[in-house]
Amino acid sequence: MLAVISELPFVEYRWYTIGTMDTLVPDDLEQAEGQKLSGVAYGALLDMILRGAIAAGEPVTERLIAARLGMSRTPVREAVRRLEGEGTLQRQRGGALVVQPYSMETFLHALAVRRLLEGEAARLAAGKIDSTVLAEMRERIARLRREGLGGARQDDRDFHAAIAQASGNPVLATTIGDLRKRTAMFRLGRLPERLDQVCDEHLAIVDALAGGDGETARAAMQGHIDNVRAHLLQRLTAI
Repeated sequence: MLAVISELPFVEYRWYTIGTMDTLVPDDLEQAEGQKLSGVAYGALLDMILRGAIAAGEPVTERLIAARLGMSRTPVREAVRRLEGEGTLQRQRGGALVVQPYSMETFLHALAVRRLLEGEAARLAAGKIDSTVLAEMRERIARLRREGLGGARQDDRDFHAAIAQASGNPVLATTIGDLRKRTAMFRLGRLPERLDQVCDEHLAIVDALAGGDGETARAAMQGHIDNVRAHLLQRLTAI
C-alpha cells in the first residue's frame, strides 16, 4: 500500500466476500452474489466519476451505466442508490440523477478537515506500520522520481489508506476515506511541477512513521496538505 501525491484522488472500494457455510441456502447465495455485484458496480461507477469519465452535472442513468459496465441493472441500481445517499449523485427536480458539482469553497473546507484528521491518523500510526510496507513506500517514491507520474494515483490512494488503517481507529479511517473521495471530485489535474516536492514530503512522513515519532508524523502530514492547498490557490490566482 503506497505513496505518491495527495493532489490525486482517493477512492475507497468496499468488496463483499461470500462466506461458505454448510447451512447456506440458495436464497442466501443469491443475496450474497447480489451484494458482491453491487459492490463491483459501486466501485466501477465511482471510479468513472472520479476519473471524469462522467462529468459534474452529467445525467446518470441505470440503463446506460449497466450497458457500459456489462452488468444487469439490479446491481447498478443499488450502486446508484448508495452514491446518491453519499451525496456523490444528486437528484434533480425532474427526477434525473446527476454528478454533484464540487465547488472550490467546498473543496477547501474538506481539505481543512482532512488536514486535522490525516494529521491525527499519522500520529497514531507512527511505529505501527509494518517495515515491509514502509520499504515499499520508499521504493515507489523512488520510482516516481525516476519515471514520473505513471501509476501515481493508485499509489497515493494506497499510501493514505495504509496510514489511516494503521491508526487503529476504523471510524477515523472511514471518515478520511470519505473525505478523500469527496475532494477527488474537484479536478486538480496531476500538478507535475510539484513532483519532487511531493516526494520529499512523503519521505518525511515515512521517516517519522518508521521512527515512531507521532508528533513529527502529524506535522509532516499536515505540512504536506498545507502545501497542496497553497499550490492550488497559487495556480488559481495565476489564471
